[in-house]
Amino acid sequence: MTDEPLSLPPGFAYDLTQLIDAIETLRDALSEEETLTTVQDITARRRLFLALCALKTIRRQIGDTEYPPSQGDHEVVTWDGPAQALYHIELRLDRLLEDFSIQGYDHSSQEYSIEQTLETIQDHIVILQDALSEGSTDNSTQLEKLSSHRSVYADVAGRGVGDGRWLEYQLQRALMRWGYQAETRQHLFGLEVDVVAKRKPKQQQPTDWIVAQCKDWTSDTITPATIFRLCTIAFACRAMPVLCHTTEITSNAKELARRFEVRILDLDDLERPALPGPQVYKSTAELHTWPPEYNVREDRGTLPYMFYGDPGKRFSYVPGFRPIGMESDYEPIDDDRDDDTHPAAGH
Repeated sequence: MTDEPLSLPPGFAYDLTQLIDAIETLRDALSEEETLTTVQDITARRRLFLALCALKTIRRQIGDTEYPPSQGDHEVVTWDGPAQALYHIELRLDRLLEDFSIQGYDHSSQEYSIEQTLETIQDHIVILQDALSEGSTDNSTQLEKLSSHRSVYADVAGRGVGDGRWLEYQLQRALMRWGYQAETRQHLFGLEVDVVAKRKPKQQQPTDWIVAQCKDWTSDTITPATIFRLCTIAFACRAMPVLCHTTEITSNAKELARRFEVRILDLDDLERPALPGPQVYKSTAELHTWPPEYNVREDRGTLPYMFYGDPGKRFSYVPGFRPIGMESDYEPIDDDRDDDTHPAAGH
């Protein structure tokens, strides 16, 4: 923890106060608006409440040392209607976020946390704008459109900067539905593991054990470092790796995940009836050509030559299994085992 003052963009405290005043003015105006549908009224009160709470938290966070605008500096702006008010609020948010982007704060800093909060507030305003623009749309249609918005879960418990419990819970639920016993936030040698799972009953497959990492991010992208960490933990636990995410993945991270047969799941995948397999092939940009099809196991290569001939030196997350074929299948190494004994037993 540091007592150093925050290094915020110039004039941030003034712009923050102006933004809070603008949203409060809009809230008061909408509270007297008689043409709103029930859904629009609920959406307006909910989204503006969440936005104001977050903004006032930021104001408390920056402290009293920031420059407070005097009465003479206070800008008074009036609007012709809610649509124009929302437009000006969006402009203010865009300007603030642009200032933060120029500064390029480190992701572990308090300033970056404030930037992430502003992005969440922007989502609330976008949702409110969509709701108000529907006019006299039927309530049931309005509810359906709101529920399909990309930020419909933005304000639920367990989401936000540095949290992630919500996505871990969604994956845990899916794994339990797929026949696993699953727990969140377990520990391996001092490292936190988001989700660990064990299939019951076992199917004599390496996927009987799973280690999963969840990334419920709003702006950061997943890089190869995330895949390496996940695979390292999976190897240590002798389990198959799963990455569950709501963000973008770099091309290098995707390729690394393919080669190491990491199962990458998004929210839609959690609705499937069974655990999806890894992506082992890629589409081709060519048409009506039939070049040789290389899969991940060929692209991945082999162990160093010095290790290649040693017994037991083969790619496998779970001891007792070896890769078979060109897809993502494994088979037990020992063929003469008892049927009631799992291939990994004793390894």
